[in-house]
Amino acid sequence: MPATVQTLDEGRYALAGTLTVDTVPALWPQIEATVVHGREIRVSCAGVTHADSAAVACLVEWARLARVQGGGLRAEDLPEVMRVIVEVSDLEEIFP
Repeated sequence: MPATVQTLDEGRYALAGTLTVDTVPALWPQIEATVVHGREIRVSCAGVTHADSAAVACLVEWARLARVQGGGLRAEDLPEVMRVIVEVSDLEEIFP
């Protein structure tokens, strides 16, 4: 399943599908469009079926873009593989 970003409502999005080094770059135009000055963004990862470190890097960069614009990002429902990458990379502070 290809990677997708779905809008749930204002400021809420869902990542789904396979998020890997091969699929994440195609998401950037959609991700950049979600970043609006001062907006807090919530991203559900419940629909992610396969992920590698590129999926976590994607969330880190998305959070950085949101912070630069005066907002923030909260990732929810991370699959186990993404949680392990977050822990090993010492990113729990960014993704509690």
